[in-house]
Amino acid sequence: MMTILNVVLPIFAIIVCGYIAGYTGIVPKAGAKTLNNFVFYIALPALLFQSTATAPIKQLMNWQFIAVNLGGILASFLIALMIAKFIFKHTITSASLYGMNASYGTTGYMGIPLVIAAFGNEAALPAALATLIHNIPVITIVLLICESALVMTNSQKRQHKMKTLWLIVKPVLTSPLTLAVMAGIFVAVLDINLPIAITTFSQLLANASGSTALFAIGLGLVGQFSIMKESNFSKAEVSAIVCLKLFLQPMITFVLLMYVFDVEPLWGVISLIMSALPVGAGVFVFAQKYEKMMHQTLTAILVSIVISVISISIILVFINNTMMF
Repeated sequence: MMTILNVVLPIFAIIVCGYIAGYTGIVPKAGAKTLNNFVFYIALPALLFQSTATAPIKQLMNWQFIAVNLGGILASFLIALMIAKFIFKHTITSASLYGMNASYGTTGYMGIPLVIAAFGNEAALPAALATLIHNIPVITIVLLICESALVMTNSQKRQHKMKTLWLIVKPVLTSPLTLAVMAGIFVAVLDINLPIAITTFSQLLANASGSTALFAIGLGLVGQFSIMKESNFSKAEVSAIVCLKLFLQPMITFVLLMYVFDVEPLWGVISLIMSALPVGAGVFVFAQKYEKMMHQTLTAILVSIVISVISISIILVFINNTMMF
């Protein structure tokens, strides 16, 4: 239990620091969007590049491990998207962000240190790879859906199909997140040894992404509690997000591990824990960028972090007692 608390409490403390800084006026509340832009356009791309560029190619080809993680992610995303679209009647943009809430966890900021603390340095590699698998597909899908919706909304007339397709694909291909991943894969495939100055530069920026995003969440919460009480969104929406992220996704991953794919024990455990992490701070960056699902996302992040202290502890106890993997 102390292992979980030692990881979760510092994360929650950073959010509280952001809130206090905004509430007392030390940092202007308007600075939240500036900080989020820093994360989206600079720090997060650096993190994705650093992780991709340093990943061993042979390990990247662990298809069973990839399939388990990807299966849990995509299933959770699609189920959440359908719930948002057909039950809560959201637009496709909001529904995609709802799906991101239910499938995008704090893998880099919480998952990696958690599994290393619980299982030692042997867990570092599968945790890093799981972080890539959890981030890239969801980010790509959400960018594609949101940018497509923007293009269709802003188009006054029916344009040529190829031109419209390019308008949809261009933001995804030119996104700093996509470019960072593509550059990292290029470096990894060619086995390029980057100069120490470049790796240090990207690592420093990457290190700033997690704490900055969390601080921005706290800053963005200033004045939001009263707004959330008055807002029209149903508390059932947030409850559904938390249940989907903390319980449905690990359940799907567990079924895939036990009955579909053959993954070595440690890597299977890492897959299960990474699927059970709370809603990632990065979701709020996207929510603010597209100005959708901001209140729900903020609430879901905080609630899921608190509940994950208990839910992940239960999973760790379950793994320890049953030795199922």
